[in-house]
Amino acid sequence: MTEHADGPGSRTDHDAMHAWSFALNLDGASPERRAATLKTVLELFDFDASRIERAAAGCRARRGSDADDIWGAAADLLEQELAQMRAAGATQDEAGRARFAEQLHQELHPRPQPYTWPDRHDRRRNWPRRLLQHARLRWQHTRPRSAEAGPQLLLLHLGGTTIGKLDYQVCVECRRGYVRRLDVDDRYRGLGLGARAIRAVRRRHRGVQWRTTPHYLTAGTFWPKVAGHRGRFQADAEWPCQHMRDTR
Repeated sequence: MTEHADGPGSRTDHDAMHAWSFALNLDGASPERRAATLKTVLELFDFDASRIERAAAGCRARRGSDADDIWGAAADLLEQELAQMRAAGATQDEAGRARFAEQLHQELHPRPQPYTWPDRHDRRRNWPRRLLQHARLRWQHTRPRSAEAGPQLLLLHLGGTTIGKLDYQVCVECRRGYVRRLDVDDRYRGLGLGARAIRAVRRRHRGVQWRTTPHYLTAGTFWPKVAGHRGRFQADAEWPCQHMRDTR
């Protein structure tokens, strides 16, 4: 079977299944969410018009008679992808495809900018509260459910209340760490609790190189402050290794 054969288990078959899953989640979606999904699918298919055409044909072949048939919706979704590429001149030559891909990549993964919380208090006036909350802070760690490189959680507790969580992955084999998301309750932001959670995870997994996602407003300000030294906690959406991706 060649790489582009359309039988079960082929790349075209997998692409059609991906399109079906995206179409399933678009039922009743807002225009903004639909536009973001179109961009995500284009990136997933590597902006390859012929690959999208084959997947669309695979979806049309499975289309049923039901008016709510998801395969039909998936085929329509891929046809919209092709129309968007044609309108942008991305199907004419490799240079047009590269320009289109770069534009959408920048829209999906914008460069993080410095951000200041609007409710942040003066650190000098806030130090008694900082000391109190740090003294009361307790951790709860959950191990990966299956593979060692799977997602882990570090929960932040004050008394009986969970006030934050750090969602991350570590691959011991590749010596890579990836912070997927850090959340702290609005009432406790600006007290240094998130930075302390990062330090706790760093101590737990020594000798690991760390990166994080660039998709959040604080990425351009918070991470440089907790980096420690050059190269740690840079924003890099491509950093998760294959072992991490396989566990998601």
